[in-house]
Amino acid sequence: MTKPNSPLRERPRNLVTSTLAKQILSGVFPPGAKLPTETELGEQLGVSRTALRESIRTLAGKGLIESKTRSGTVVLSPAQWNHLDPELLGWREELAPDLDFARSLTEARQVIEPAAARFAAERATGQDLGRMQDSFDAMCRADAQDIEASVSADESFHLAVLAASHNPVFINFGAMVGTALRNAFRLTTSASENFAATLDMHGEVLEAIRMRRPDEAGQRMAELLGIASRDLARVIAQEASGR
Repeated sequence: MTKPNSPLRERPRNLVTSTLAKQILSGVFPPGAKLPTETELGEQLGVSRTALRESIRTLAGKGLIESKTRSGTVVLSPAQWNHLDPELLGWREELAPDLDFARSLTEARQVIEPAAARFAAERATGQDLGRMQDSFDAMCRADAQDIEASVSADESFHLAVLAASHNPVFINFGAMVGTALRNAFRLTTSASENFAATLDMHGEVLEAIRMRRPDEAGQRMAELLGIASRDLARVIAQEASGR
């Protein structure tokens, strides 16, 4: 039973929601599994049925679970989850890295970001170019061994390119997956054997956009993301060989 002044008492719905979500995302409750009954969950988490039901509705809205009157609450297949939901992305960052999800995100980036770079070369304003330049300068200043600083500057650069595309869908993609990008960048940056080469390629993307060369901007971005994809594949292979 939780103590009267514990955080769970202060914000029961939010904490119950995050607790159950992380248990689902981490596989404690795998797809197809039934969650404990309301009574069992209420006793385990020390919350009221009202708070618990609100959490269940929230998780159902994100595609994680489905509740039926007679069969209970069942965890749905990952294919039905709203993977780009900002809260889901935040909860994922609190867990051990999900390499399969990181690979899926990298594959999505390989489709979206080269196209965004091409549009940016056609549509970027002076302000857009200034943001990209500031982010690139921050990358240049960052120590390759300082993962946090490198990740922050790298993320800012890619989000600036998405914004410079002036495509609201691409911009929304960037805003929604910031947390997931940080996770993916940590994995790929730590695996990269040549930070300088990666840095140079960011500069080439920026220069192609600045010079209004759409095809070159898209190609350079594709090459840059190819490095991230190969680095991630190396991490996944190392993980598999260590099992």
